[in-house]
Amino acid sequence: MSKKGLPIIVIIASSLLVIVNVATTDEFDNGFWMQSLSSILIIIAMLFTLKSRTNRKQD
Repeated sequence: MSKKGLPIIVIIASSLLVIVNVATTDEFDNGFWMQSLSSILIIIAMLFTLKSRTNRKQD
């Protein structure tokens, strides 16, 4: 597996976790928001990782 494929897999998995969390929750309490926030932060971190790897290859 290439180094570029791993962040994409993590982004897809985190996106699925956010969707499942929204679909299966009964109440929107602090636990719901913390789970959603952590998954969104992981997605953002992986996007920055992909961007930095792309910029490094171009230099």
